[in-house]
Amino acid sequence: MSNQVVFKKVFTQEEKDIFHQVKKDVWEGTGYDMEYGREGSDLYIAYVNGIPGGTFEFTPYSQFTRPFMRELFDDVVQKDMTVVELDSFAVLPEYRGLLGREIVRFMIFYAQTYGYTHGIGISAPSVFKSFNNTYHIRGEQVKESMWYKGDDVIPTLFYLKEVYDNLEDEKYAWYETPIEAKEEVVA
Repeated sequence: MSNQVVFKKVFTQEEKDIFHQVKKDVWEGTGYDMEYGREGSDLYIAYVNGIPGGTFEFTPYSQFTRPFMRELFDDVVQKDMTVVELDSFAVLPEYRGLLGREIVRFMIFYAQTYGYTHGIGISAPSVFKSFNNTYHIRGEQVKESMWYKGDDVIPTLFYLKEVYDNLEDEKYAWYETPIEAKEEVVA
């Protein structure tokens, strides 16, 4: 039996609590300091067979972007870019190996759906390498690596439009349109 992965946007306080609990379990389990979802962000929970297994946060590069991120990226973001901050990538241990790829697919789907050409984020070196080498999502290191909330991270500009404009290329054979829940996901 294959696993069904569904992405659900967070709307209610109950969903927000689930989002933060999954993220907290993952981040604290790996030594990261917890951050909570921000105003102006779209928070998503990845459900596996109806059970919360991962999280992802999308924040338009705007007044909702944290000052810390603006300091890193204001000189990188150009007027012709439509940019989203990528954050809160968290997968519970029992879903690793299953949800990573699914969340990357959803990130591309979300960027295409909302017209984001680029993403910014601070990536763990293993994530940076995976995006570039496994998924062929061009990630450009834009500043020196630094220590942030429990790990070395790489300030990264991701070229998302390059992917969704070229999904027929065999290097993106990993991409399939993800399932986004329009209604309640029952656990």
